[in-house]
Amino acid sequence: MRMTLIVAEAGSTHGGDRAKMSALIQAAAGTAANVCKFQFCSSPERLAERRQAAEYLEAYRAIAFPAAWLGDLKAECDEAGIELMATVYLPEDLPIIAPHVRRFKVASFEAVDVPFILAHRAYGHQTIISTGGLDEAELRRLLELRDAMVGRWDLRLLHCVSAYPTRPWELNLATIGRYKLNGLSDHTLHLWTGALAVAAGAGIVEKHVRLPDTPLDNPDYPHSISPVGLAEYIANIRFAESVLGDGLKKIQPCEEPWVRFQAHV
Repeated sequence: MRMTLIVAEAGSTHGGDRAKMSALIQAAAGTAANVCKFQFCSSPERLAERRQAAEYLEAYRAIAFPAAWLGDLKAECDEAGIELMATVYLPEDLPIIAPHVRRFKVASFEAVDVPFILAHRAYGHQTIISTGGLDEAELRRLLELRDAMVGRWDLRLLHCVSAYPTRPWELNLATIGRYKLNGLSDHTLHLWTGALAVAAGAGIVEKHVRLPDTPLDNPDYPHSISPVGLAEYIANIRFAESVLGDGLKKIQPCEEPWVRFQAHV
């Protein structure tokens, strides 16, 4: 039975509060997620400039935290039995994050910036790219890059819809199988979406999580679920894995008492 990598995305829900970051790590670990992911940006002002998105400066400030916290966050994750991961938005932040993680995440808004993506390669980490807001030609360029790097660099591509939240009928999960994508970055609020993605072929599922006291005006609140919801979401994924099995046709032990009744000509 395959095991889906489940990423609990903390996003901006901590609001720069160190205690809330610790609580998010503990909450993610308690749901049996494999990874707790934060977003790191050393300069919200530079990110707003890079994206030409001055109107989102306050949202970028909500994800920012001091680089000095990274070592302690990594230690807390290790103690809780969950992997630390981070999205990086600025090229200069890659060497800051790299010593603390085994995987990088590239957000959809940077997915068309090939030089930025290639800058991740120097660190040898698996790099996971969301593909929200891309057209087919842009997606195929990433697929070609991923396939060209097989054996040299581990690139993974996640299906994603850049809407916050995404309505279930907008998700188009068939994209995963059609383009042989590696997983889903899920912005819906439905607790079965991850399981359906696994049935469609996803090996990675990323889902936003928030603490119960997250303010309603937090930028990530609309597309995040509570730890209780995430635990159910993950249980649904594990159920999907169990019913999918290994895909090999064979006589199941439960069938053996009935096999002798088969009419062989």
